[in-house]
Amino acid sequence: MPELHCENITYPSADGAHTIAAYLYTVPGVKVRAVIQLCHGMTEYIGRYRHMAQFYAEHGIALAGNDHLGHGNSAAPQERGHYGEKNGRFHLLKDLHTMNGILHERFPGLPLIFYGHSMGSFYARWYAEVWPDTISMLVISGTAGPGLKNPFGRLLAGAVAGVRGDRYVSRIIPALAHGSYNARIPDAADHDAWLTRDTGWSKRQLSDGMGGFTFTAGTYREMLATLCHVSSKRWARHIRKDLPVLLIAGAEDPVGDYGKGPRAVWAMLGDAGVRDLTCQIWEGGRHEMHNELNRDEVFDYCLTWMEDRIGRETK
Repeated sequence: MPELHCENITYPSADGAHTIAAYLYTVPGVKVRAVIQLCHGMTEYIGRYRHMAQFYAEHGIALAGNDHLGHGNSAAPQERGHYGEKNGRFHLLKDLHTMNGILHERFPGLPLIFYGHSMGSFYARWYAEVWPDTISMLVISGTAGPGLKNPFGRLLAGAVAGVRGDRYVSRIIPALAHGSYNARIPDAADHDAWLTRDTGWSKRQLSDGMGGFTFTAGTYREMLATLCHVSSKRWARHIRKDLPVLLIAGAEDPVGDYGKGPRAVWAMLGDAGVRDLTCQIWEGGRHEMHNELNRDEVFDYCLTWMEDRIGRETK
């Protein structure tokens, strides 16, 4: 296997208080022909995607991304789980834009694929609305669709934060938000079984102490405010009509209501006139298709989709 090189990058956060940790993965000697900007999910960090970076970098697609505020090396251990100051979601979004600018400076003229997973898919969808001309493609992984539980959750988190403070860690909010995620897995080995069928892989990835923390009430409020925003028809109407969009998910992913959520987002975008839309849902797959038993199949599928559109851009 070719050696994967990781370049560490830092830059000031939009919140004016933190330094953002970011990473750029390449394989020395392999010419870079496109770049993936990865927007990771809740309670994780970019380093969990090193195996994914290896695959794409070997094929000439560099992978880069930053640890969000309250995550990974962008936060002290005691701060993990919190970007929930008032309007903290805007800081997270602006940090993504700063990272995007760094990548455009490093790889001028190359296609940039914005790839968001789970919570990161909510921000990727929002990013595509606000700065459409800074990305060439959008990949939405493990996303959620519209639903009454989203505004209810936002109101609940806002109420709890209002009474107990933004940094309060509630037991009720995560129980309501994620407590039923193993409901369709009768033989669930642990509380994270809904992530992937590959239990050994999941345990290895979650054993480094960098993840597994709980969001504060303020952070839940900010995340759910973002999800509510990108669940509207108005959001869909603002997406660039010629932006290639790929939605990927597992049919057994509770975040996406077992396939209903990604299909709803796909339909919203289609109704809004977005022309290049693909939705691929794998039977049996759970939340993290990039960590699933058939992850090689998923990587190959996404690579083929990307290469087809990279070819169009470079002709």
